[in-house]
Amino acid sequence: MSQEELQEENKELIEIEATDEDSIEDVDDIVSPFDPKDIKIIVEPKTIDHLVQRLRFDEIDLNTEFQRKGNLWKADAQSRLIESILLRFPLPAFYFDAEDDNKWLVVDGLQRIWTIKNFVINSELNDDNYKPLELVGLDILTDYNAKGITYKDLNRAMQRRILETTITTYLIQPGTPKQVKYNIFRRINTGGLGLNPMEIRNALNQGKPSIFLKNLSEDQELRGLLKIQDRRMEDRELYLRAIAFINDSYQKYKTPLSGFLDKALEALDGKTDAELLDIRNGIIKAIKVQYELFGRDVFSRSIDKKSNLKLNSALFEVWVSEVYKLNDSQQKKLIKNKEKLTSKYIALIANPDFSRVVSTSTSGYSSVQMRFEKIKELINNYI
Repeated sequence: MSQEELQEENKELIEIEATDEDSIEDVDDIVSPFDPKDIKIIVEPKTIDHLVQRLRFDEIDLNTEFQRKGNLWKADAQSRLIESILLRFPLPAFYFDAEDDNKWLVVDGLQRIWTIKNFVINSELNDDNYKPLELVGLDILTDYNAKGITYKDLNRAMQRRILETTITTYLIQPGTPKQVKYNIFRRINTGGLGLNPMEIRNALNQGKPSIFLKNLSEDQELRGLLKIQDRRMEDRELYLRAIAFINDSYQKYKTPLSGFLDKALEALDGKTDAELLDIRNGIIKAIKVQYELFGRDVFSRSIDKKSNLKLNSALFEVWVSEVYKLNDSQQKKLIKNKEKLTSKYIALIANPDFSRVVSTSTSGYSSVQMRFEKIKELINNYI
């Protein structure tokens, strides 16, 4: 797809409405306790050469698909890291999940590791797809600026200085409970490029769960229906929220939302391929019913208005999960009573109390209960 085609397609994409979920999840995480005995982390001094050797043998997971965040630093930012190493400035610690010793998962330090790869490893390759980092914008070693200096251009003493640089690594050990890992990931990832909750879930649930959500995200039929902007796995979290309430009734919901979604994603690992296909098909059917009912205003608080066409995740989860549970006959009755239902729904959206539970404090227990009870009552009146 050309840049022009991509820009044209993006004009048609619907943005997911922002709520206060991020701040709520942060607070809930802090107050969610766990047994300190479950924390199994060791601290080891290592050298950059140790990381380089692991990178050479693909023993550090740089799969940016699950985080969509690798290799983001520009050349000047990467160059300044290399300059810091050459000047023997101390580096921040690196954190890894070492559950699989043959494939460390990066918890914190992904951009720095990409920088080391781009500078050291890529300079050894003769591949246009992996161009080596050329140093630019250095503040102190200014002689290296504007010369296109790569790792191979450094003398042996400077190369050795890089490889022998000592770094501090924190290794999360095998056997550490996943819930503890979630908490560690969230607490450590506090920088500007830290992982968001969905990216962390995806990172810790590689295999069937992550593949299923990835397939939903890329499903052409779903993309044709929703046309939503996909930023940092927002679309995957949207589907997961619906799936969580499909698998568990809203009465069983427990805060925090982050923990509820963590468990929902883990539960997908126990589903058969046939069950996952049923979930996919059921979600598509439920979304199609929504389009029959609300057209362009589907899952939006802007229903019956001309602006603010944003997809509301709280409305998405409740409508998709509740309509999913209806049989074909009930779904048809819902569509048949479209005008009456839509009129009542517009009045409900305008109600300040209901508006609050789909716009602010959406993940609180009482908000979830009210949201589902009101929509379920509305649905039951017309099936």
